[in-house]
Amino acid sequence: MQFATDNEIKIAHDALLKGKKTFDKSRENIIKENRSCYVQACPGSGKTTALLAKLVILSNKMPLPEGKGVCVLTHTNVAIDEIKAKLGTKADVLFRYPNFFGTIQTFLHKYITAAALHYFYGSQIAYVDNDVANAALLKIYDTLTFTNKLKKLIYAHVVSKAHIIETDEIEILGGIDILTSANVINNIGKRVRKYDFQLSNYDWNKIPKDKQELIRTKKDNIIAWQGKELILSFKVDWLNNKIYTDSNQIRMETEAGAEYIKLKEEMFAEGILSFDDAYDLAFRYIHEKNLSFSDFSDKRFQYLFVDEVQDCDNLQVELIKKIFADDKVIIQRFGDYCQAIYDVEEKECTENNELKGDNVLYIHDSNRFGENIAKPLRTLCMENNHALHGNPDVHSAKSIIITYEDPLSVLPKYANLLSTTLIPEMGDRSVLEIAEKEREEDPLHRVNLKACGWVGKKGITNKRRLIESYFPSFEKKNVKQRVEGNSFEDFILKTPKKNVKDCAISIIQGILKVLDLCDVKNGCRRYTRTSFLDFLHETDIELKEMLLQDVMSWSLLITQSHSDKDIHQIKDTIYQYIVNTLLPIFAKSITQEATEFFNVANSGTQDGQVVEQGNVYVKDGIEIEIATVHAVKGETHASTLYLETSYFGKHESERLSAQFKGIPYIGTDERILSSLKVAYVGMSRPRYLLCVAIQKDRFDKMDCPELREIWNVVEV
Repeated sequence: MQFATDNEIKIAHDALLKGKKTFDKSRENIIKENRSCYVQACPGSGKTTALLAKLVILSNKMPLPEGKGVCVLTHTNVAIDEIKAKLGTKADVLFRYPNFFGTIQTFLHKYITAAALHYFYGSQIAYVDNDVANAALLKIYDTLTFTNKLKKLIYAHVVSKAHIIETDEIEILGGIDILTSANVINNIGKRVRKYDFQLSNYDWNKIPKDKQELIRTKKDNIIAWQGKELILSFKVDWLNNKIYTDSNQIRMETEAGAEYIKLKEEMFAEGILSFDDAYDLAFRYIHEKNLSFSDFSDKRFQYLFVDEVQDCDNLQVELIKKIFADDKVIIQRFGDYCQAIYDVEEKECTENNELKGDNVLYIHDSNRFGENIAKPLRTLCMENNHALHGNPDVHSAKSIIITYEDPLSVLPKYANLLSTTLIPEMGDRSVLEIAEKEREEDPLHRVNLKACGWVGKKGITNKRRLIESYFPSFEKKNVKQRVEGNSFEDFILKTPKKNVKDCAISIIQGILKVLDLCDVKNGCRRYTRTSFLDFLHETDIELKEMLLQDVMSWSLLITQSHSDKDIHQIKDTIYQYIVNTLLPIFAKSITQEATEFFNVANSGTQDGQVVEQGNVYVKDGIEIEIATVHAVKGETHASTLYLETSYFGKHESERLSAQFKGIPYIGTDERILSSLKVAYVGMSRPRYLLCVAIQKDRFDKMDCPELREIWNVVEV
């Protein structure tokens, strides 16, 4: 039986795509499909629109037979908000029982983890958050005495390793000759030396008195910091009574194992879980109670739709398989395994194909870009998308390879190409003109000209290109845009929708605003939440942990408060914390401007200001945002510059040389497949112009007529 008639599809089309061309055959077949299936969709295919069409059709059929509903699982709340917005009035029907719309995590927490936590520990969920869980675990761990078996185990593990020490640190501690002769360092290399705890004893007589305490402090800091890193790496296998560390495993029955479980259970009793904890407890609960959640799903849901299924990690895959059964619930998965880069960043790819299934439907035609961009992408991708076609109604320029000797010359050249590359079919307007017009029509796209690469920053050399090579001030994570109020209260004011986690994030942003008003900078820019926490981690990890604990306490008080007096007391506490704890770290004092910011009553952000920060290159008024490929996944740009970077010793032009020439890859080499996925995601973002930056000596090795038939080549 078909899912929908032609007339039902027309109604859905008119509701979603008023005035636009009708669904083609491939999309129509997907909408009509009423069996479990996997939809393999190319970039810009409009697969989400096909899913929305099915939901519109279902909304007109509610209630479904036997009172069943539909379950829609996504990876982000943003996706849910987008679905709500596009469904319009239909959302009123679909976003109520027996239907469920939400993230996989939300589903897990609501229906399984909450029950598991109450069953095992009699508590309720307070936080499911890695930062909060880590801070809570370390706080408990720090209370352990050195006689504790777990503490001894951690210490023995840390001191059994050699620790890299940078050259500048060696000079501070007394120099190579002194430290080597005194048995403090060994394994002398070109860039770094090893600080080695395994050497019998330090020869303190050879170390100047003024350096001895520095060395003791260095050793203590390494032990403390790496001990905390190690304890956070532990993972519990509840079903097999084992605890896995970074190098071996511990049985729960041992004294050290029992001590670790005690730490975790103290957290659980407080309702504090990491994301992995939430899954682990859920699976433990299902196993111990011998529960069949597929019976629950069968009774409530007729359909399960999973969006962006390629981004499911192993735990999410296992959860979906345990809760939903293909023979009881119709499960339709939408995604593109050619873009499965969720866990592929400077490490090996572990593709999980278990949710694909045998019934595969394809969308090979992209709505996003024209044939000039589709042509190089057909071979710069995995086998599933080799049949990719561009949109004949989108007029893309021929893709360009920018060859360079100096990586700093690439972004200026790209800016020039944006101004000089014309689209004849669009009135000979430049790509820049088209981009600016689109930006005006959609003000949310502050910057729609972007450059992206795989590896951001780490270990930059003359031979190894990273994003930082092209844009030296690059920060891996940034804040594109934020609307702020004119008082600190705007950051902490309680609203009906503000939960504890949201409140905590707002408080940290408010603290960063105050630090900025006191001239505390990250280089020449304001700190972001990520860069600030990273700074504290490197400078004083204990201070970072205490800050997170304090912020969570303040947030809890705010969300539970019922009076202005409570807010003012919390605000004063935060003010004193900034003045007495944070500002001294930077040798700064509170400014009058910052004090006034604290004292002003909340403005409700009506007169808020837009703060723009992040990785933006500007030339002649042209703004180009710089980001990782992971950060731009799912976006559409007017134009994209792909910056080749080094991944496991090779750049994309070295590993994918044949694919740049139009030769498809059908092998199984994991490094090549990983590179194809990342390159495909990054290069499939633009509508009108794709550019790729390749170092000249590497390009010369791959240059040939076949390549130039696909690409224009421009030298810097």
